[in-house]
Amino acid sequence: MNQLSLTVSASASTPLKGIIFDMDGTLIQLNVVNELIQQIYQVADEDKYLVAGEHLLGNYLERDDLDVMIAKLSPEGQRKAKNKIQEILQRHVDNMIIQEGGPALVAFLARNGVKRAVLTRNYERNAIVMQQMYSQVMNEATFDLIIGKDTPYDTSLPPAQEIPKADRIRQICYIWGCDTSEVIMLGDSITDDIVEGNRAGCGGTVLLQPRGYQLNHFYGTSIGDSRERTPTMCVESLIDYRQYLEAPLCQSISAFFSHSQHR
Repeated sequence: MNQLSLTVSASASTPLKGIIFDMDGTLIQLNVVNELIQQIYQVADEDKYLVAGEHLLGNYLERDDLDVMIAKLSPEGQRKAKNKIQEILQRHVDNMIIQEGGPALVAFLARNGVKRAVLTRNYERNAIVMQQMYSQVMNEATFDLIIGKDTPYDTSLPPAQEIPKADRIRQICYIWGCDTSEVIMLGDSITDDIVEGNRAGCGGTVLLQPRGYQLNHFYGTSIGDSRERTPTMCVESLIDYRQYLEAPLCQSISAFFSHSQHR
């Protein structure tokens, strides 16, 4: 297995309180966000001008959050983009496939008192469909918290926005009553999951690389420096990750990563 090392922000005695999961490409196999962005580019290439200027969209539309990109299109372009997104999302839900090893990992965490959250740029309703699929397989508790791109903000909590994702990680930890150093961020995107997890001060970041391939998706977050882009560890599957967790689960976060680096 491929592994990368990074100094863990948690101290040697920091317990593992929770794991925050990305959804697309992590808890489920299909990653829909890249397809959505490509469809917006296609609409942009057919559109003539940016709303705020005279530049051709095909040359000047920067990769960003979906809503931000759509807002830069003409009114007709926005209508087309939104219709295409709805078609893709519905197909995505109809063809959703659970990631191998996902239910077993989530059940293992639940049995050991580790909190589980889903933090996704997909829509909350699609994340709920995913949760229902996990529930059918597991027949037990799945996720304690789900935050999608359209999840309403609780104004009683510290302010957070959908971008950067690091703000949402801090908000999840506030809800759980723990520090970011007590949680792990797990996802398949360096820019969206690893960079944001490291910026939030997570005790560790885990990059999922199916079959050893680095799926370096860009979802609108900044690239980050070399340290921010470096995960604490890489795994090829959620099955591998559960096996790493089993031995040192009741110890500390740093003990877990130290253990994984010597296996």
